[in-house]
Amino acid sequence: MNIEDIQHVLQEAQLDGWLFYDFRKSNPIAYQILQLSTDAMYTRRWFYYVPAQGVPTALISAVEPHILRSLPGERVLFRTWQEMHTHLREILPARAHLAMEYSPMNAIPYVSRVDAGTVELLRSFGLEIVSSANLAQRFIAQLTQEQIYTQREAGRLLMAAKDILFAQLGDDLRAGKELDEYTVQQRFVALIEQAGLELPEDELPIVAVNANSGNPHYEPTALQHSPIRRGDLVLFDFWAKLPRPDAVFGDYTWVAFAGTRDEIPARQREVFEVVRNARDSGIAYVRERLAAGHPVEGREVDDATRNVIVKAGYGDYFVHRTGHSIGTVLHGNSANIDNFESQDERTLLPYTCNSIEPGIYLPEFGIRSEVDLLILEDDAEVTGVPIQEEIFPLL
Repeated sequence: MNIEDIQHVLQEAQLDGWLFYDFRKSNPIAYQILQLSTDAMYTRRWFYYVPAQGVPTALISAVEPHILRSLPGERVLFRTWQEMHTHLREILPARAHLAMEYSPMNAIPYVSRVDAGTVELLRSFGLEIVSSANLAQRFIAQLTQEQIYTQREAGRLLMAAKDILFAQLGDDLRAGKELDEYTVQQRFVALIEQAGLELPEDELPIVAVNANSGNPHYEPTALQHSPIRRGDLVLFDFWAKLPRPDAVFGDYTWVAFAGTRDEIPARQREVFEVVRNARDSGIAYVRERLAAGHPVEGREVDDATRNVIVKAGYGDYFVHRTGHSIGTVLHGNSANIDNFESQDERTLLPYTCNSIEPGIYLPEFGIRSEVDLLILEDDAEVTGVPIQEEIFPLL
């Protein structure tokens, strides 16, 4: 963590400072940016003020005077709430514009980590609180070249595991073997692990057949699952990363048909084409904007993607955001491709990663196509190639 880097982005944004606040580890973004260990005991409120110029100040409880010692700057202790208020007034410049982990109208709940009462308190001092959403991305989302390699490699290995699974399922169908969602899921897990990848704890691939695929977050279990028979549509959503702490996830969705290409119903083909066109439109929008040197907001990409599905008459069946940020955790804290579940105005920064995963979820079946998009300086790269262009026939 480099205070000069934080001050540089504050000066670029023309802000007076960044006020980090936490109560009982309620603000994970602050811990990430300040590179604080979460192993210590944090039971009281703390503040850490980084001015655009000058020396930072930590305001901490006398009950826990040991915390934040890894951070540079001055240290001020408070005992009572009255002292906390007094010290805040003294530390923070009058009428300052300060960044905090706050989102106006809770438009982006992923970054809304400071409670309304604390914001009210600071505003009562005459301070203007603005969202740190775009600033925070600079410190928690941008990937190194090595991390970009791990994301590409995760995509390559996941596609290889998927290809092996699909070949095996084809053989099983030809042999007349009984199949079901849960046992296929467990087989997929084994193939992913054999490829040298690791899965998040308690987050296994989705294998969903027919009506179950119409539920975006359906999960088969040992007790509740459906058979997979000839003529069924099966959705596979799968993710993993290389087994190292700084590795970045790959996350993809394919749909397959338990039969031959000629047997795929026309309605399923039609819906897949709409989803594919929406996916490709979102990718094209990002690439065109970047090539022209224009910033791209997550909400704009969601609109460009969603409009294709809306115009095709399936808007009511696309029930989730177009995509999410991806990092060392599967769902990251940077810009999401979303103007549906939230109004994500954050910019897609260079060297970040997002999923692009439009879907149409009908009562009888669902179709989703998911790829990952690495945002570069003036272009974007799709990983997990080749991407799906048609429903995959298992026979």
